[in-house]
Amino acid sequence: MIQFLALFFVVGTAIHLIREKTDPDDKLKISGKFSEASDFMARAEKVDSVYFSDRQTPEPEVILPQTVSMKQKINLNLATIEELMRLPKIGEVTAQRIIDYRTSHNGFTSVEELVNVKGIGEKTLERIKNEVSIE
Repeated sequence: MIQFLALFFVVGTAIHLIREKTDPDDKLKISGKFSEASDFMARAEKVDSVYFSDRQTPEPEVILPQTVSMKQKINLNLATIEELMRLPKIGEVTAQRIIDYRTSHNGFTSVEELVNVKGIGEKTLERIKNEVSIE
């Protein structure tokens, strides 16, 4: 059985070698397919370059968030409690204290005067001073 398989293998290899040497068209057929494929790829690249290199792509529309707010500053001498509560770190109690201070001192003369109101320190003043005015 092993001798039969060995003989079958040797005969098959011999046939393959003989075909390879006697039929040069097989190699040409294979190399022809490769050349056809490379020609096709060359044509495809040419088409891509014609269609896509001249195409003008529009610039993407850039939508920027508004960083500068156009809202008006809150006038410390005229603001209601609701308007004052819109300021950062200012709640109802602190807003009422601002109004009480304004009433007892005949209004604010400067924004920095807010530090005299209980509950407003330097840090809070820094946060809100660009959002308030005295005009």
